[in-house]
Amino acid sequence: MPKAKPRTRRTQQERSDATQLALLDATIACMTRDGYAGTSISTIVEEAGVSRGALLHHFPTKNELIAHAIYHFYAQRLARFKKQLIGATTDKLSLEDRLRVLRDDFALWNDTALEIENTLRTNPDIAAIEETLLAEKSEAMSVEYEQLFPEFLTTTRPRELVGIACNLMRGLVNSEKDEDAERRFEVCAAMLRAYLDSSERKAG
Repeated sequence: MPKAKPRTRRTQQERSDATQLALLDATIACMTRDGYAGTSISTIVEEAGVSRGALLHHFPTKNELIAHAIYHFYAQRLARFKKQLIGATTDKLSLEDRLRVLRDDFALWNDTALEIENTLRTNPDIAAIEETLLAEKSEAMSVEYEQLFPEFLTTTRPRELVGIACNLMRGLVNSEKDEDAERRFEVCAAMLRAYLDSSERKAG
């Protein structure tokens, strides 16, 4: 009978990183389920499966934890978009395909996003911490978002177009869900396509 391979012990840094990730994921899960008002330190540590002391070691205040969790949520969203839209297997995706990726992800996480937006709007302390976190990475994240839509890179304002595309897809998700949803999506996609075609004609 072959001997079992010895278990590799995690380093202190790996254990610390795993604890932080568990806390951030748990915070987002609690906010989605219970709302910001119903999310407490107790529910977060229970969801994460860690001690209260471990939480306070990494995040001394609830506001800091919430702000870091919100930043984590936005970073995860970008990572999902990159996985689906950047790479050799995605080169042939149409503009409509790429917009659907955004729309479907926004729809899947809409309740969480709305709770986050409400938290940032009503809690200036959390908003200030989260703004500082985003400011450190905003330029790099903006560049990565530009790469999601290679069609936009040929225009003079690719970053603005990505922002418009995101806002349009979020708006579709938040609008009334009915039989016209797909038609509205097609109208939005056609508007962006028409702008790209117009830009190409001007450049030519």
